[in-house]
Amino acid sequence: MPMKLELQVNNDPRVLSTVRAFAAEVLRQTTLAPPEIDQLVELVSRSARAAIDQAYPAGEEGLIKIGIASSHGKLVLTVRDYGMPQDIEASEQQLHEPDCPNPRLFGMSCQGIADEVHWLGYGPEGKALQIVKWLHHSPVTDQVPEHALATFRDDVPLAPVQPYTIRRMAAGEEVQVAQLIYRAYGGTYLNRDVYYPERIAAHNARGTVLSFVAQGQDGRLVGHYALERNQDGPVAEGGQAVVDPAHRGRNLLIQMKSAAVETARQLGLVGLYADAVAVHTMTQKSNVDHGAHLTCVNLGMGPRSVHFLRISEEQLQRVTCLLYFLWFQPPAPRSVYVPARHRAVVETIYSKLQCPVTFGAEQLPAGHGTLTVKIDPGAARASVRADVLGKDTVLAVRHAKRELIEHSHAEAVFVELPLQDPGTPQVAAVLEEDGFAFAGVAPHFSSRGDLLRLVYLTDPLVRAPIKTYEDFAGWLVDYALAEQTRVGKSLE
Repeated sequence: MPMKLELQVNNDPRVLSTVRAFAAEVLRQTTLAPPEIDQLVELVSRSARAAIDQAYPAGEEGLIKIGIASSHGKLVLTVRDYGMPQDIEASEQQLHEPDCPNPRLFGMSCQGIADEVHWLGYGPEGKALQIVKWLHHSPVTDQVPEHALATFRDDVPLAPVQPYTIRRMAAGEEVQVAQLIYRAYGGTYLNRDVYYPERIAAHNARGTVLSFVAQGQDGRLVGHYALERNQDGPVAEGGQAVVDPAHRGRNLLIQMKSAAVETARQLGLVGLYADAVAVHTMTQKSNVDHGAHLTCVNLGMGPRSVHFLRISEEQLQRVTCLLYFLWFQPPAPRSVYVPARHRAVVETIYSKLQCPVTFGAEQLPAGHGTLTVKIDPGAARASVRADVLGKDTVLAVRHAKRELIEHSHAEAVFVELPLQDPGTPQVAAVLEEDGFAFAGVAPHFSSRGDLLRLVYLTDPLVRAPIKTYEDFAGWLVDYALAEQTRVGKSLE
């Protein structure tokens, strides 16, 4: 049953015992083990202590909210204050312990404690730390025999010709889906939720993932494809695609994807996107064949530790992904604001998207901006989305970058700026002086429209390991790498 509770306290240090008691009692109502509860209580307590010490000027009374909510197996803990967002840095520096393992917050390792950690910025209205913990932590490898997870072989005999049923995944089939993905990708799939059957079921129950399956005549699942609703805009990510080799060559992937696309259209979504890895060109070709167009080069999106079965045991550098976008509806003309340096490449991207575009006159941002920061500790990656630009946006992004690299040890930091905002060219130009380089466009990724994506890498990438299928992909990868080199010189 969904749960949502909130505790409101002031910034008197004496409330910390109340915060700890509240968090402990609520978490005891979950399925978490006592050691996990103790760790989360400690992290919440340290976060609250940082807000008490740093969010408000000395002598000023302020409000702090502790929120705990759970739904479909996902637990979200939030520590919210209404003070000065710049105090994040001071809090982490004060509580940071150099000998803690990575990643860490307030001198405490998040490894094994939190599945996700997000900073939410509210400009002059403070900030929030959001801690996400899945209650489902039993992977498919603990639920089925080892022989049921054996890697698919490409040379298996084809199954008899038979009718297949293409439909949404039914309750109770999540284990079969996790098995399919494990047998196809081993443990290498970037989205770790696919290895936890209960999480697959929970995402489908919430509508954040829509799973489509191909069922054979004997009732077993032989294919899977999913729509993932992980962006604020009216788009979905297509992925988690797998077909049992014994049933390949029968257009099952096309049929599952067609069913997913039809559902997406009925939901009123404007498009589908996919991050195609550049370790090989197979997924790039599939996207091109289905009419999708490249819009962004996500340099270094995945860690080099990712393994790809039958391709490579170890990557030479962080894994690059290419963002392809497919329209469901005719694209509407739009006016965007882009630094003059990048107008030609952005115009080419929109031209290939068959989307009419004009460029507006830039302006200096005014007022206060807001940021949303998300961290993926396992991938050593973070993203900073500027939901609203303000005169303080550049300083806020600089601060976030420093925190993410020095304390959370992110190796790739992506920044997303609203292309419909006249202040974007000015903000982007200044951020390039800090080493952020052009990556591309993310269409409809926010509720306000398209985003300009920049990326900062702690280690440079070389071109050779980045494989491209089409000429335009090769050209855009070269452009993005050249921009990395150019902005890197400003840091020397």
